[in-house]
Amino acid sequence: MKRTLQITFVLDNAKTKTLSLVDPKEDLAKDTVEAWAQNVIAKKAMLLDGALPVAFKEASFRKVDVELLV
Repeated sequence: MKRTLQITFVLDNAKTKTLSLVDPKEDLAKDTVEAWAQNVIAKKAMLLDGALPVAFKEASFRKVDVELLV
């Protein structure tokens, strides 16, 4: 099963953008992810589609079953 951490930001252009990170730590807590996101926002550390993130919206884990065709 493939697992990703999805972190959604509100951008300064009023849109949202979700980052997907593959193979996150198993014991990752929302507080840890939100603190990281707030740090990214405060330092203006990244542009997402040409816009700055201005707020943390949500974080979630996504699990996907992958079956190869044979």
